[in-house]
Amino acid sequence: MRVDKYLWCVRIFKTRTIATDACKKEEVILNGSIPKPSQKISVGDIVEVKKAPIWRKFKVLQVIDKRVGASLVAENVEEITSKEELDKLKEYIDEKRFYLNK
Repeated sequence: MRVDKYLWCVRIFKTRTIATDACKKEEVILNGSIPKPSQKISVGDIVEVKKAPIWRKFKVLQVIDKRVGASLVAENVEEITSKEELDKLKEYIDEKRFYLNK
């Protein structure tokens, strides 16, 4: 399966076009290198995705051919983003909320 289609199928991106564009903009890393949107993905691959302000990291558990419901995502992909990165994201979100509530 293509990396752009997989990222859309497991709901990391809202549309396949956005997933394709992210690959072209070098906002996706597959096993340590920047893939073309058409590069094949397989079980065990590590995918990193730039979601401002952090890089989120996922491990492919199962390759699927159709977009799945939100409740089935955990069976197909596992988030392995470090706690430090997730803490940065939480701080970023809290800071945004603080300035928006003024």
